[in-house]
Amino acid sequence: MQPPVLAVVSGSIDAHSLLMPDQPYPLREWDGSINALRNAAVARTAPWLAVMVDDTTLYAACRDGLVQSLPAPNDPQRQNFSPCGIQAGEESLVLAWDRGRLGDSAPNWADFWDIARHPGKRALRLDPRGTLEIALMADGVGPGDVYAVLSSPSGVDRAFRKLDQLRPYLIWWRNPEEATRIMNSGAVLMLSTPFDRLAKLGPRVSFSAQWHQSLRQKLSWAIPRNVSPEQTATIIKMLRDQTPLHDDTQDAPQDGHDLHTLSRSDRFWSMNFDALQKRFQSWLTSTQ
Repeated sequence: MQPPVLAVVSGSIDAHSLLMPDQPYPLREWDGSINALRNAAVARTAPWLAVMVDDTTLYAACRDGLVQSLPAPNDPQRQNFSPCGIQAGEESLVLAWDRGRLGDSAPNWADFWDIARHPGKRALRLDPRGTLEIALMADGVGPGDVYAVLSSPSGVDRAFRKLDQLRPYLIWWRNPEEATRIMNSGAVLMLSTPFDRLAKLGPRVSFSAQWHQSLRQKLSWAIPRNVSPEQTATIIKMLRDQTPLHDDTQDAPQDGHDLHTLSRSDRFWSMNFDALQKRFQSWLTSTQ
């Protein structure tokens, strides 16, 4: 039987984006999906002692009882968005482009939509989270105004109208591994992708990251419900004392104040995900 592991963000091991000094457990990457977390949480033997998860998924997992509620930390500044999580850093969703075909000048999200000037396929995550924000930024909405716009019915309509423009040219990826396969295949000119996945590219693939208007997503550690109480106490102490974190910004430009990044709002998505997911699925299956 394999020893229990810590499940970490896909691509993070090769990208060396984990700050985990002296932690005693082996690491295994996972795809970040709620279905994978559900399968791990109901297994007879817990395959993961703890899992690094984005905070929107954590909210759903905590609500559905897939992960444990944790005792509050003594330090109020270390309180997490969810009672089931321990802070674990952030990850970035960036615009990546093929320099071999597009050149070295970095495109932006408006260029992403400009098929006339830059013909070729595009790829986005098959999820309203992040995708709707990108559509609005491509339509000229500043990062600081995205959620105010997206909070209104007219703003949601605006995001989907923008996606309509790109529909014939889109390829969708469901998990980070698919984003990497799309880049390695040369199937697209540009795509959104977790930054860590660029470390997984083959040697002849020439994709680079555009950090301007990238999306930052908070991450947390969660403990699946099938981890024993004895193991839970040990892993909570390790996670809080050693604070193993994910940080993929070591390759980001140093003038970060000019990047106009967007922090994805977990509170917005915890309240609106179900409705916007239904709208997104309806849009995907419509023929208009």
